[in-house]
Amino acid sequence: MGLAQFVEMPYTFPMITLKFGGTSMGSARRILDSADIMVSRAKDSRISVVVSAVAGVSNKLQAAIDSCVAGGQPAEFVEEIRGTHQSICSEIKGSLPEFRLETVKETIDKRLAKLESLLSALVTLGECSASAHCRIMGMGEQMSSPIVEEVLRSKGQSVVLLDSRKFIYTTGDQKEGDPDYIRSADAFSAYRDNAGGAARILLFPGFICTWNGGTDCKDQPGLLGRNGSDFSAAIIGSCLGASKVEFWTDVEGIYTADPRIVRDAVLVKDMSYEEAMELSFFGSRVLHPKTLAPLAAKNIEAWSLDSFNPKARGTRIGRGPFESERKAGPVRGISCLKDCAMISVSGPGMKGKKGMAGRIFAATGSAGISVLLITQSSSEYTISFCVRKSDAARIQDVLKAEFSLEIATKLLDKISVHDNCAIVSIVGDAMKKKRGVAGTFFDALASKDINILAIAQGSSERSISAVIDSADGVTAVRVAHKFFFDTTQSIQVFAFGCGTIGGTLLDQIADQQAALREQGIDIQVLAIAKAQKMLFNSEGLNLHSWREDIASKAEQTDLEDILDYVRSARPLNPVFVDCTASYNLPERYLEIFKAGMSVATPNKRANSMDMDYYGKLRETANAMHVRFLYETNVGAGLPIIDTLQNLFKSGDRLTGFNGIMSGSLSYIFGRLDEGVSFSKAVLEAKDKKFTEPDPRDDLKGTDVARKALIIAREAGMSLELSDIQMNSIFPEGFDIEGTTEEFIARLPELDAYFADKIADLNREGKVLRMGASIKDGKVSVGMLAVGPDDPLYAVKGGENAFVFHTTRYNPIPLTIRGYGAGAGVTAAGVFGDILRTVSWNVSSF
Repeated sequence: MGLAQFVEMPYTFPMITLKFGGTSMGSARRILDSADIMVSRAKDSRISVVVSAVAGVSNKLQAAIDSCVAGGQPAEFVEEIRGTHQSICSEIKGSLPEFRLETVKETIDKRLAKLESLLSALVTLGECSASAHCRIMGMGEQMSSPIVEEVLRSKGQSVVLLDSRKFIYTTGDQKEGDPDYIRSADAFSAYRDNAGGAARILLFPGFICTWNGGTDCKDQPGLLGRNGSDFSAAIIGSCLGASKVEFWTDVEGIYTADPRIVRDAVLVKDMSYEEAMELSFFGSRVLHPKTLAPLAAKNIEAWSLDSFNPKARGTRIGRGPFESERKAGPVRGISCLKDCAMISVSGPGMKGKKGMAGRIFAATGSAGISVLLITQSSSEYTISFCVRKSDAARIQDVLKAEFSLEIATKLLDKISVHDNCAIVSIVGDAMKKKRGVAGTFFDALASKDINILAIAQGSSERSISAVIDSADGVTAVRVAHKFFFDTTQSIQVFAFGCGTIGGTLLDQIADQQAALREQGIDIQVLAIAKAQKMLFNSEGLNLHSWREDIASKAEQTDLEDILDYVRSARPLNPVFVDCTASYNLPERYLEIFKAGMSVATPNKRANSMDMDYYGKLRETANAMHVRFLYETNVGAGLPIIDTLQNLFKSGDRLTGFNGIMSGSLSYIFGRLDEGVSFSKAVLEAKDKKFTEPDPRDDLKGTDVARKALIIAREAGMSLELSDIQMNSIFPEGFDIEGTTEEFIARLPELDAYFADKIADLNREGKVLRMGASIKDGKVSVGMLAVGPDDPLYAVKGGENAFVFHTTRYNPIPLTIRGYGAGAGVTAAGVFGDILRTVSWNVSSF
């Protein structure tokens, strides 16, 4: 009331208003520290100070009301509140000897006696009137403010404690009043323009006011509602003509997103009134629009500051433009308003019918329900709007009654309610100057498979909002922040298998974590599973003690627990790493993809299963916007898969392939060149741990066949493992059955066979190798006789070599050669795959 006239009233005397919230009043230490800030500000300017109740007291007062209305007794609540304040006062006395403990205690005891009387009346009546509610809920500020007054007096300050109810007047809702700015300004005149005595500090309890409900309810106790103490400070600052209002909380200012949700949220130095109002309206922890309204009207800057770190600059909210905006992107903040419902009115009777929107919102307004967002289809078939979830059932009934005839005659469909919605908004004054902002926002949501129910944008182009399922709210904020701000990109690793390769990988991640963080990549391992044991920590495991921890602290391994966690917590970039040799785990990759996880694995099982499953893996990964990464399936650390995919995507075609794809077989057949017997070469490879514990697993060529199959499939061939021609290296009649020891004992029987082969090839100037070939759509595995001109001729000693003949690489083939075995290079290859996920689908602003 009277805000327009109030704006025209000029106040020029320099004053600063400070508001301290519940956390700043949360303990004796916090109150003393807050008082030091007040004293510091009072050195340069006369100040007005608004204080909230001690942290937790307002909640206790509400609990007391609820209990006493239900028949509970007030004594327990009163004594608990008394104990809280007495403990604070006693601790302050210990730090500040001048503090008059008994004087403050007497004041608080009077308030508590009144509180007990009011609560007792609720027990008798069984209900709480609006007037009683306001009297009780305002007690917290009336008990904290005398403590602050005495602390300031003990510090030698000139301070006067004023009753806010004699200065702030409201109309409208008694519990959430609308200020009567003209009457309030008149009441403050005695303390404005250096009047009102010599007091340097004017101290006010926040939240409380005097409410004028009309002739029969004149000047009753009232409250300023949600964020009431902030609103008190804004009213007091604007009425006293403050040059700025400082809001002291427990954070250093306003961030680009809630730092409790986005760990790398960025502090915003400056923000316009309009940006702050938009963010606050849609759920951000920013000053409420009603708080900013009187400050914006009088061009008074609002500052969000940290009472825990008074030297921090904080965030300024003002008229702008600001110097800091030049380097800022178009989006200044991202917010999420949960617990919403979307109401839809639709039907053929909507199109071209005048007054339908007016009836919808007139009915909504008459029911006293606030509309959060409105959107309409271009066909005029549907109007949708969002309200608080708590209002959904009521507005549905109101609209059913309003349009009962239209619904009965099928002109309108039934009123639709979509519960459990969230409104995610991006806000920034500069958004209208930057193309592609909306597209980037929607791309971000799509990248996490978040379905958009409705979209709304204001005509100012200052904000864009998307209505989504409430369960997706946190994920939406995180991914939108990732797309719009140049901040750390995160990876959450769930590592299954921590043997030779998996353990080496974990050690490599531990060694690189700090360096990667400096490059903007935050990689955390949330789970480590080994056989039947698993470690899990949603904040990240300690990778420097994982071996000890998995031996002593691990729980039963359960993949389902991991999937449930990912489905519910929706981490931003979860990567499932399968470093096992399991045949069963790859069969669950589809479930893992559907939970929203990428997969990085050296396990060849999934890619060598039947073609139907091979196709489903890729279809599902693409549908879920996740990655399937398996570079190490074929060449360990060598860049085989990525190279092939890029070749084929660019239009090249495979015409032939030869390769040595086993480090153990490369070593064994290379030693034959040097005159070493076959049996000795195998034993050497086994001793060096180049082979599996049973060398037959290598010598049979099954692993080579799987690798060759994967290469063939990457080239577009539809083949099964059974289609590969397996040419055994063993002569016909040789017994390869029995135990490992029995097989090794029979190996010398093969020495003459291989010696003869080597001698024959030597006469031709060739060497013997073991590998795979692809020619004319067919794949074969077995021994290869190669001459000096063949790229495989010199490959031995554990090296791998891949020789690709393509349409473009002809007649000279593309050859990739290097060590393809060993825990270090394989783990590094998996690590590289994991790191590929950080740049997936991200746009830069």
